[in-house]
Amino acid sequence: MVGATGAQGLVGATGAQGLVGATGAQGLVGATGAQGLVGATGAQGLVGATGPQGLVGATGAQGLVGATGAQGLVGATGAQGLVGATGAQGLVGATGPQGLVGATGAQGLVGATGAQGLVGATGAQGLVGATGPQGLVGATGPQGLVGETGSQGLVGETGSQGVRGHTGSAGDIGPQGFRGGTGPQGEIGTTGATGAHGSTGATGVTGPQGVNGITGATGSQGVTGLQGVTGTTGATGPQGVTGTTGVTGTTGPSGSGLMEIFLSTDQSIANNDFLGPGTASASFVKNSLVVPENATIKSITLNIRDHALSAGQTASAQIFTSSNCGFTAPIATGVIATVTGPNSSITPNCCSTTSANLTINSCTLLSVQLTTTGGAFSNGVSVTILLNT
Repeated sequence: MVGATGAQGLVGATGAQGLVGATGAQGLVGATGAQGLVGATGAQGLVGATGPQGLVGATGAQGLVGATGAQGLVGATGAQGLVGATGAQGLVGATGPQGLVGATGAQGLVGATGAQGLVGATGAQGLVGATGPQGLVGATGPQGLVGETGSQGLVGETGSQGVRGHTGSAGDIGPQGFRGGTGPQGEIGTTGATGAHGSTGATGVTGPQGVNGITGATGSQGVTGLQGVTGTTGATGPQGVTGTTGVTGTTGPSGSGLMEIFLSTDQSIANNDFLGPGTASASFVKNSLVVPENATIKSITLNIRDHALSAGQTASAQIFTSSNCGFTAPIATGVIATVTGPNSSITPNCCSTTSANLTINSCTLLSVQLTTTGGAFSNGVSVTILLNT
């Protein structure tokens, strides 16, 4: 049986790295001697039976991972100076705990790049030595007889696998040490001259191929390990460039406009008088106004204000028009708004609206005639006409 695994000892600090010595000059490559004859390959022995595989013990509980310390602030980045000559590489100090990351300072100015040094002349290549004579190829000896393959022994029963002991809990992860400053890099020694290439020796005789051994039994497949933790999602990429604005569509048809005509006066208005903009009399021409464009009369609203009406008495306003500049009598349109009494301070009822759908052409003269069975309107009236253009 396999005993429990003990706790892992602390890892010692990494020692200082020694200085890299200068690379010595490379010696000349000596001439390659003649290759000897290859001896005959002996017969391959039989492969023994594979022993039983022990049972895999249960994996112990994994210890808790210590909390990750807060990351330090990144220190301010100083201005970048000129790049000096590379000095010798110093010893690497022990890695200390990682400091807080300070806030990123403003980036300094980049120093001017120095002039590139001249490239030294390439030295002359050494002479290639003469190739020696190729040795004689020895005669190939007769191939020995292949012996009979012996019978394979019985494979013994696989014994039961012992229980694996519990794995001890992992110790707490110690704090990370401070990283020492990186010393200057040592100078690289000059590369020695390449020696002359020796002559290639003669190829030896290939020996006979040995007998293939018996292939051992394939072991059982191990248990599949646990799936690793899914990595964190990467940062979102930058937003794509905004597409160009599409072509502006064609302008839609103009909607219908609303036109209002206000007729009102504070003068007394008798029965059958015409109402104009601030005027009133028996004359259509004097109290008419002009329609500025082709339109459709949609409604007329009459308000007789505080003119008293008894029950059953009426007051009406009808639109009259003239398309020949008022030289003849105006035409009654039949668009009439009527208020029916009573209208008093006790039962106020002074307003009435009538809808219409009457087409009227531009330059037409228009006025409203008032009729009543309740006497003159001593404080005048107000009329509003709505048109669609």
